[in-house]
Amino acid sequence: MGRSVTVAWGETADELYGRYRRERDLPARKRLQALWLVRRGDGVVSAAQQAGVGVRTLERWLGWYREGGLDSVLGRVPGHGAKGALGKLTAEQVGRLAQHAGSGEFYTYGEAVEWVRSEYGVGYSYNGIWSLLSRLEIHPKVPRPTAEHADAEVQEAYKKGGLAPR
Repeated sequence: MGRSVTVAWGETADELYGRYRRERDLPARKRLQALWLVRRGDGVVSAAQQAGVGVRTLERWLGWYREGGLDSVLGRVPGHGAKGALGKLTAEQVGRLAQHAGSGEFYTYGEAVEWVRSEYGVGYSYNGIWSLLSRLEIHPKVPRPTAEHADAEVQEAYKKGGLAPR
């Protein structure tokens, strides 16, 4: 059997349950459910299993609750105010990359990786440059060229099912 949980609760179990039932934001709802389960007397392991989170995660949430109450727990919902990692390129360099990529200078993401490496000495992976250019809404992939003797009308008729098979 697990050890007892010592928390100076600011809400009753019924208040936590009411907040949990009314909450529509999924991460906040999950936290409220776990806190309610612990508040009503369930152990940390049992409450974590029922809420679908790890025991260590629930213990971290309880620590936040002890420090700042319910607002502290709900204010730390993932993605809200997260700054993320700093970029490898400066804003000016990203602007120049966007200008070159937007003009069609790169036909592949690999070419963009090589250009950044040769121009700025910064190493990007294929996925890293894809992510950067996607955030800039630039996709260097271009359509395959059409044959010079292709007949656009015949192709459209074929797409619409207008040509009989041979």
